[in-house]
Amino acid sequence: MSLLPFLALASTAGLASLALRSRPRASAAIGVVGLLVGLVAAAAIRVDAPVALDPPGAATATLLAGTSFARLFLVLGCVTGLLLILVAAGTSWSPVLPGATLLALGGSALALGSSAAAPAVAAATVAGVTAVLVALPSMATDRGLVAGAHALRSLVVAGAVALVAVAGVAGPIVASETDPAIVGLAYVAVVGAVAIRFGAIPFHLSPVRLAGAAPLSALPLVMAWAPATFALVALGWADDAVAPLGLALDAERGLVILIAIATIVLGAAAAVLHDELEQVVAYSILTDGGFVLLGLAAVDPAAWQPTRVWLLALVVTRTAFAGWALAARSIFGAHRVSELGGWARRAPLLALALVAIGIAAVGAPGTAVFVARRSLIELALSGPVAVVAIVAPLASLTWVLRLLVAGLRQPAPELASASDLRPRWPAGKQRMIRRDPRAEIGAALDANRGPIAAAGVLALAALAVAVAGGGLGVRDAAAGLPPAADVLAGDR
Repeated sequence: MSLLPFLALASTAGLASLALRSRPRASAAIGVVGLLVGLVAAAAIRVDAPVALDPPGAATATLLAGTSFARLFLVLGCVTGLLLILVAAGTSWSPVLPGATLLALGGSALALGSSAAAPAVAAATVAGVTAVLVALPSMATDRGLVAGAHALRSLVVAGAVALVAVAGVAGPIVASETDPAIVGLAYVAVVGAVAIRFGAIPFHLSPVRLAGAAPLSALPLVMAWAPATFALVALGWADDAVAPLGLALDAERGLVILIAIATIVLGAAAAVLHDELEQVVAYSILTDGGFVLLGLAAVDPAAWQPTRVWLLALVVTRTAFAGWALAARSIFGAHRVSELGGWARRAPLLALALVAIGIAAVGAPGTAVFVARRSLIELALSGPVAVVAIVAPLASLTWVLRLLVAGLRQPAPELASASDLRPRWPAGKQRMIRRDPRAEIGAALDANRGPIAAAGVLALAALAVAVAGGGLGVRDAAAGLPPAADVLAGDR
């Protein structure tokens, strides 16, 4: 089956869900059902004959084809989307989240399946803009609207710059006939657009401000999934149009490496030092984005697989961490790490989930994410700088340990009124069941919002560990070729 059924379903259900946003229950129901059916459609994607997107007689052919990587990316997107919705439903419900997730994944499907870079960049940009636009109504303050406007401007600028670059250097034949200086400029433009999308330093202010104003449940979509799609398109373009030329691009690569190292080191430090949960989540995502830039800095086909492995681990692991922060903030009413004293004593499931997320973020030797990070460092760096890049990710353990130490202290007074996380059934259950079973079920779900959220976070953490470890066919899917016109016969 091609990508078309998933595209049609994601677009239709996503638009219908958002069109009914004034009726939260109907909007959420359509979005959740759409994600469930979309999961089936994504799992059914096969590497098959491409579908032409251009009208008959067009001079160039833009083809859409399924790949094993697109299948895994979209399956993970649907699964993590459903689990994050479960966490949000157990804490603070956001009825537009399912529809936004569907539309963003639809844009990702079009971007990952397109054989031409320009339509793929446009689709990835639209997916990011859609995610931000959906988050805007929940940011109904002067600060929130300004942050949203800045984020939209950054997205549009990044998309426009990348679109011009990939249109000018559309493939190896065009690139070989182009002045090397122009190719280098196009390369810097595309990688710079990726840096803007991930909020790499010095482009971090816009996404960090957005993180402080947007709903926490929207951060994985806005800061991880949509930028990852954009980065995947950029990686495919660089591998197809720039890498085969064998140009040195020393100055250009040096600039990209400088931004990548600054992002990895300073982003990791900020994630440790910041007290607001939203900022910790945001800086942890942009820190991982620095390693994506290293993959693009390598300009080497050998970086193809490790970069895509890293991106898969990034989106799942950071979605799990955002889910943890959402659950902790909503259950305990705390917005800062300093306000979470004793949280682990109240919520051992959340503590177990955080440990799993930390393991997935850093990776054990031999796991897919550990090997991918080491490969990216070896391909792009050497000497003392490589040592810094190797040590910096250990900062992930620092903020995990910081949260765990806070959780093991005596419970803070602020947590005295926090929800009890032990599953329970509302009082008078027998009488209520005889009267109205649906009302009783609703009351039971409402009484167990905390345990439901904790269970959703634990499931997200388990999925993150599986992906980071190389399960679910991550390595094989990441090694697959893109749907370029000359390799449409299938994946490697």
